[in-house]
Amino acid sequence: MIPTESSRFRFVVRSAEEAVTVLREKLGPRARVVSVKQVQGKGLARFLSAPSLEVIAEVAPEAAAPTGEKPTPVTEPAAAASAQEPEPPPQPTILPTPDPALAALLRASGLSAPIVARLQGDAAWKQWEQKSPAEALRDVGLVLRNKWRKRTPRPLTQRVAFVGSPGAGKTTALCKQLAADVLVRRRKAMVLKLDLENANPDDGLVVFCTALGVPFARESAEVPELADDEMLYIDVPGVTPRDTAQTALLRGALDDIGVESRVLVLNAAYDADILKNSWAWGAELACSHTAFTHLDELTHWAKLWDLVLPPALQPLFLGTGQSIAGDMEENVFDAVLARTFPAPANPLQAAA
Repeated sequence: MIPTESSRFRFVVRSAEEAVTVLREKLGPRARVVSVKQVQGKGLARFLSAPSLEVIAEVAPEAAAPTGEKPTPVTEPAAAASAQEPEPPPQPTILPTPDPALAALLRASGLSAPIVARLQGDAAWKQWEQKSPAEALRDVGLVLRNKWRKRTPRPLTQRVAFVGSPGAGKTTALCKQLAADVLVRRRKAMVLKLDLENANPDDGLVVFCTALGVPFARESAEVPELADDEMLYIDVPGVTPRDTAQTALLRGALDDIGVESRVLVLNAAYDADILKNSWAWGAELACSHTAFTHLDELTHWAKLWDLVLPPALQPLFLGTGQSIAGDMEENVFDAVLARTFPAPANPLQAAA
């Protein structure tokens, strides 16, 4: 691909990460993004594949012409001159105002419109727009890190309940936390399986506790007084967020046994709107923490920023697989950052 006089290039990629790679490797460090838009496939292909991104980039005239395979240049059709008719006077051209290229790139990465709007309000936004995409994304990552560091740590108390809708993976999440405490941190713990109006059967949890040598109780009356260094993990029946009666019953039961730490377990593979509804339901239950499951099924991790950054709930861990004694990432921020932005834009990897 050969640059035109304007040194603009058009190329189509599958993700924002791939766009950054093409810009860096094919066009060089002086390239900047002019516009980004989604391109749907045609015919049946649009239903079988994810939309692509059409990127138009520009290279400064003084930059040396890059070598190797490059994106297709953008060419402007020349107007045909007429020898018989006088040339009309020039008319002002009104062009639509495109979305800022950096904002479009962030949205293409999967960041939600509210998160992008908050970043656009940062005093350094104008400076980021003048940088290369990799540098701009690195700076955005640093800003997100600063927001994360401003959170007030909220450690778990002695009594911890894992709550969630049916299918969220709350019992698996409990087992992951229990295994980490008992096998890694060498803490003492016990488990209470709490029944409400609906039965909460799960013989698998009993077997797991037996394998770990962890006491298991089926009634709150069976729970002895906890030692100072002992944890009590409570498994409850799954409750549908729309079921207001069961929600009130569950909250009352947790209040009755003095549960202060309540972990809202969210299936990260669910649609963003479902996750937001579950988040609101967690507020009704007075939840203090979150745990995300099914990360191994998630393609776009950026949607988690809306659930990770707000200070209301403390992210506990990410469940990255189905193993009940592992497959968990407790460094939530770094894991989400690494899967949202490519390595050169990741401030941790860039500094390594």
